[in-house]
Amino acid sequence: MLTPRMRTAAGSLALATTLLMSGCGTEEGDSETPAPTTAPTAVTENEVVTVLEAFWAERVRVESSGRYDTADFSGILSRRMIEPQSQQYRQFDEMGFRRVGQPQLRDFTAEVDGDTAIATVCVQEDEWGAEADVQIAEPEPQGWYASSHRLERADDAWLIVDTAKPPAGVSC
Repeated sequence: MLTPRMRTAAGSLALATTLLMSGCGTEEGDSETPAPTTAPTAVTENEVVTVLEAFWAERVRVESSGRYDTADFSGILSRRMIEPQSQQYRQFDEMGFRRVGQPQLRDFTAEVDGDTAIATVCVQEDEWGAEADVQIAEPEPQGWYASSHRLERADDAWLIVDTAKPPAGVSC
């Protein structure tokens, strides 16, 4: 909890930073203003990666539990993406399908362009088998592959809106 003294110090620091960053002290008549930047920041890219990490964590949790509830996807997937996910999970439930083991995930990346982004992760599901009605199905070795999703920012939140083709040059 911030004390009044800490709030004052934080406010003063924020004001000083704002004045410094706004170019305070330009000569009168200097009409050249810097163009606003829309380049993605590391913070924005991290926000996008965090959504993809949350998607995979929730997917692994749900599919490994065999209890197919998509409620926890609500802050990760767009409404358009939740319905197909729910439909797939209804089919899994009817078959008694449950994942066994864990996938391996590495090299999360994001390419941001304004309010859209492509997030990619390298996935290896060779140790993430499945069972259906208690029969275990060993996965066919596939090795590593790139899994990409398109995200959009709405109301200051990034949501997965579709799958995407991995960006050129991505190699897992």
